[in-house]
Amino acid sequence: MTVQADPNRADAFYDDFYKTGGWKYSFWKEYWWHRKNVVKAFGLRHGQLMVEVACGSGFHTNLFNRMGFRCIGVDRSKVGIEWAQRHYPRSTYYCRDIMDELPVPTGSLDAILARGCSHYHYDLSSTQAMDTTSHLMRFLKPGGVFIMAIVTDLSGKREPDRVWQNGLQDYEKHFSSFGRRWSVNWVDGMAICGLWGTSITESAGSVADAVVTAMA
Repeated sequence: MTVQADPNRADAFYDDFYKTGGWKYSFWKEYWWHRKNVVKAFGLRHGQLMVEVACGSGFHTNLFNRMGFRCIGVDRSKVGIEWAQRHYPRSTYYCRDIMDELPVPTGSLDAILARGCSHYHYDLSSTQAMDTTSHLMRFLKPGGVFIMAIVTDLSGKREPDRVWQNGLQDYEKHFSSFGRRWSVNWVDGMAICGLWGTSITESAGSVADAVVTAMA
């Protein structure tokens, strides 16, 4: 049976959660982790244009702006976006669903980040997950990269009313199905996956066309 995120069910939870800012992060811990596992791992460069989808209360959008990127945050929670706008006024945020048009032209982004997005917490072969990835890829430049990072213990557990603990093979199956250069990694309890705006044919000969690795 296919299981996918129910945005309407989640709205009440997240609107209440974001009233006080949502998750509590250490700025420098997140800075160094993302510098190593996102910026360096995917070859991102200062000044590049990116969008963080499902940005919640805006912490990581602000983080990437402070790292030297031009990062825009998007989330469907009005409460989360209002909190972000109050606390990170130098960053730009939009309240809209991930399946709405992003606030940039198609083919304009160097990177898209989906960190903890609920559409990737369940069945990665569902119409919802597949359509989400296809939709977001429209906004990448040729050679741009979609980066998805999400917590999982790789156990494959699929308990009722709980997020799925997808394994590497689930992410591999999802990202390899788009005919583009892809990568799947697992670091510190998070799956970190990349899908480039370049077809496998266009990037033929690259050793990084398909990579699956796991690190404790």
